Amino acid sequence: MRAMTLPLRKRKRLLRVAILTGAIAIFVFFFYSLIRFAALRLFAYDFSSHEIGVLLAAAALAVLLYKPFDYLTLLFFKDVVFRSSGKVDSALQNLARAARTILDRTELANLVVNTFGETLGVRVASILAFDRIKACYRVVSAFGIKTSDWQFLDLKETDPFVQLLKARRMPLEREAVVKSFSWQEANHLTHDFEKLHASLVIPMFYDEALVGSINLLPDGSSKRFTAVQMRFLVEFACEAAIAFRNAALYEELKHSNQELMKIQSELLYSAQHSAIAQLAVGVAHEIHNPLTIISGKAQVLLLKRDQIAYDGQVEEVLKTIVKQTKRAVDITRKLMMFSDSPKSTREWIDFEELVNDTIALLSYQVSLDQIQVVKRFIHPIPKWYGNVGELREAFLNLFLNAVQAIGTNGTIEVSVAYRELDQVMELKVSDSGVGIPENHLARVFQPFFTTREGATGLGLFLVQQIVRGYDGTIRTERRTKGATFVVELPAAPRKEQDRFGHRHGGEVRPDPSALIERS
Repeated sequence: MRAMTLPLRKRKRLLRVAILTGAIAIFVFFFYSLIRFAALRLFAYDFSSHEIGVLLAAAALAVLLYKPFDYLTLLFFKDVVFRSSGKVDSALQNLARAARTILDRTELANLVVNTFGETLGVRVASILAFDRIKACYRVVSAFGIKTSDWQFLDLKETDPFVQLLKARRMPLEREAVVKSFSWQEANHLTHDFEKLHASLVIPMFYDEALVGSINLLPDGSSKRFTAVQMRFLVEFACEAAIAFRNAALYEELKHSNQELMKIQSELLYSAQHSAIAQLAVGVAHEIHNPLTIISGKAQVLLLKRDQIAYDGQVEEVLKTIVKQTKRAVDITRKLMMFSDSPKSTREWIDFEELVNDTIALLSYQVSLDQIQVVKRFIHPIPKWYGNVGELREAFLNLFLNAVQAIGTNGTIEVSVAYRELDQVMELKVSDSGVGIPENHLARVFQPFFTTREGATGLGLFLVQQIVRGYDGTIRTERRTKGATFVVELPAAPRKEQDRFGHRHGGEVRPDPSALIERS
């Protein structure tokens, strides 16, 4: 930018000096003629014999008027000739300096498009940037158009429009580009220009790589940019390419760091899971069966109470034995689910129906506790591949957790949505309970952690175990009142793809996206 502005300023200065010199020469000739004319007409005196004196007098008058004329000339150039170009130049220089300090790509794109729209008076401005994760160029920010019109707008690397930008490495003006191609190619390129709401697309190159593009549509008063403005825009695109390249590298570094943290978390979880699995197997074999026998013997003795007259205290003790052994058996049963048992059978299931059926299991309890359940299903919701029993167990524990958090008189909100862009099924369960304290957020999924008296602390851990078995995630979100649990399940679990390749029992299963039910 600086390399371009210095020659431009030098040209401006030379042009102004040339104009001033010419103007002074004209002034000298004007005053020379005026003096001779006035002397001849008013005094009938001819200065032909005093040419040098008249010329010096004329030069003195011209020099005397130089300063006022220089000031008027400066105002003319500043306010008329270079007014718009200077404004563009200054705005883009300031924008380039600000862009160097921003590493967040979205924030950077917002700054650029808003500056073009609000400062430079462009009707529509947008930024097309390369997304390495999705391997395409997508619009990350725009000014002058609705968010819904550009939020999911992207172009593949193989798109002819992108290929043309890479080949020409120069701004593409809609009118000029359309005229240089056949009507079939021109029609396709016109469609891309219309999608971007632009008449001018300026590519941003970093070395040989196309980082993205700046897409502009001038205001109604000017259909095209001037040659001077185009030079400014091209130079700014070079500066912007560096800024967007740095932002992309920062984003990749942040993504890699998140992936590393995720892997570390999974390794820690795997180690914890392995330890708990070993513990579960030991507990299952050493405690489960004896507990069942004790419970059975106590129940047999209770059945014989009519034949044998028991003391009231003895009968109460037997009932306590049965109750507590059943509770202990329930804990060992849940622990056994963490062992490396064979995988359960999975099939295509109706996700919405499964959620409705699970909520129905709690209908009596929620009505008794005066709890209102609000359901929200965002259609279309595709079929989902999984095990009904496992998912019902997970969702039931999740809903029970919400019921217990409320106690009485409250609301539970259950929403189900399929995020097609991410290929993820999302279940949200929100309650109006007391919420989760800040210091408990990191521990809610740990086994045996509970704040309720009489609870085992295995419910949410069991939910997390089942969800992770489907390569899904579960997280908590704090609210002003209560808490929200978000379950995300991939539409096509990786483990099932690797194991079955979308086949089950010799029958080819359709892709989940082909089974979407329209509401």
